[in-house]
Amino acid sequence: MKLLHEPPAGFDGIARSFAMAKHMPTTHRLGLKIGIAQEGVLLAQGELDGYRQVAFFSKHLRSLGYKEHLLGGEDEMFGCDMLFSVAPPPKRRVEDSDPSFIRRPAVELWPARN
Repeated sequence: MKLLHEPPAGFDGIARSFAMAKHMPTTHRLGLKIGIAQEGVLLAQGELDGYRQVAFFSKHLRSLGYKEHLLGGEDEMFGCDMLFSVAPPPKRRVEDSDPSFIRRPAVELWPARN
């Protein structure tokens, strides 16, 4: 992979998996352009030749939390056939830290049968 900007944290693992994918045998030379983006900036770009290579690499990046993009406009994809972006961390629910809330008492809708 060719780095275009400062690599994100843990990029050495991504580079290793890309190198491993490049060594996998392929039946056709497809020349798929693969890119890695973060916050709208293309960080790295490379080329993979076949389905086995792409499947191996994309599975590894998805397991690391990267989001996969296949379709998009030329500007959105940076000229790549497949783009991976860092998925934003999930939003945490904000818990009410004030324990002074008062719950309404339960209302009996139907009287209990004896």
